[in-house]
Amino acid sequence: MLEIGTQVHPYPHQDALYILLHRNQILIEGDNQFLIPFSHFQPNSNMRPVFCGQWHGQDVFTCRFDSMPKGFKEINLRDLLFLQDQDNYILLSRAHQLASWDRDHQFCGRCGTAMKDKHPKEHTKICPQCNLRHYPRISPCIIVSIRKDDQILLARGPLSTKGQYSNIAGFVEAGETLEQAVAREIREEVGLEVTNISYTDSQPWSFPHQLMVGFFADYLSGDITPAPGEIEEANWYPIDNLPHTPNLVTISGQLIHKHIARIKSGN
Repeated sequence: MLEIGTQVHPYPHQDALYILLHRNQILIEGDNQFLIPFSHFQPNSNMRPVFCGQWHGQDVFTCRFDSMPKGFKEINLRDLLFLQDQDNYILLSRAHQLASWDRDHQFCGRCGTAMKDKHPKEHTKICPQCNLRHYPRISPCIIVSIRKDDQILLARGPLSTKGQYSNIAGFVEAGETLEQAVAREIREEVGLEVTNISYTDSQPWSFPHQLMVGFFADYLSGDITPAPGEIEEANWYPIDNLPHTPNLVTISGQLIHKHIARIKSGN
């Protein structure tokens, strides 16, 4: 299990493990092995390692390569995540988010000065000119499974895999509660009103820095009206006759699975 603490972050060292990235791909060895010992690769001055935490007592860093190193294969993060258990999923998600934050925030957004190295006790970039601090960005998103009797609502967006259906989801707006975001997204995307909104679970989603917050909700009123450009298709599906849904490693797949169990139990 990954341990994330507030202790002083160590510098990269030979006894640590490394998660290596090239562009937006994860570098792997053998049977999708993504935790790489220091002795298995040649470090360079452009790597910029970022400390992720401790994995079973061993320090873990993530870093990017500008050019593809020898001896590795590349795999898409999404594909690799779908092969993991929950602990590995969290580790990979954190590593990718921290590496993206480090790459994308080299200069101060207020005055343009090059940011200083990170604070030794936390992931922080500090501007030496105006003292602006920047922490890793986290973008909260809601995702909701909606029930109507013994049916749940599933939808497909224009970028969705053909034939795969999922839950309604969307970003939380400034000044908005999570519950308000649930009601608004459902209203905007499929034209429905809901009630009994209840939190169920959350999961990081590293594309690139979302935190997915899962909810259940009950149908209240309205007819399904897919939003043009947002929803290609949306329908009510009986829980014993669902179309293809997301992998169970994702919060969407878990949300659907839990809601079906809840409906079958009479809750």
